[in-house]
Amino acid sequence: MDNTISTEPSPARQVSSEEIIDLLDKQKLYENMALYCRAMDRKDVETMKSTFWPEATDNHGAFDGSAHEFCEWAYRGQKSSEHRSHHYITNTLINVNGSTARRETAVVYVMVLPAANRIEMMGGRYRDFCEQRDSEWKVLRRTVVFDYAQVFDEIADFGDVFGGIPATSRFGSLYPDDPIYEAQW
Repeated sequence: MDNTISTEPSPARQVSSEEIIDLLDKQKLYENMALYCRAMDRKDVETMKSTFWPEATDNHGAFDGSAHEFCEWAYRGQKSSEHRSHHYITNTLINVNGSTARRETAVVYVMVLPAANRIEMMGGRYRDFCEQRDSEWKVLRRTVVFDYAQVFDEIADFGDVFGGIPATSRFGSLYPDDPIYEAQW
């Protein structure tokens, strides 16, 4: 068996314009999802809505209807419970077919409820049918697929973790007060 490694460069692969367009479309579709998650976590209702077409639908289990109405419904619930949340999106598979795309995104959603001293976590997937109009990708139909849930009955204090996170550290907040919205980075 020959264990030598060739030092000759491999021939350059030719990339077609269709492959580049497909890659750019997939990046736009991924950023649409990331923007939605940021808006949900920061309670920025107008940005939430901006990720959906006006006639889009959303089936989140407890809510099944207009996506823009879902954004308003979720926003009201978030504001009344005063919880903090984090959407962690992981595996994202996108199949682009012309001006439509099917996107499956795995998500871990964490809701921190300070008043109840409780953390709720859910794992699942967003199953999205997206459409491109005038070079812009947005969700036309969303269905949430639930895979697991977990409850933690006590919230740790920041001073009790990782050797103590000092009170002078930067902490997340809601729109427009979160550090992400500051003009200077």
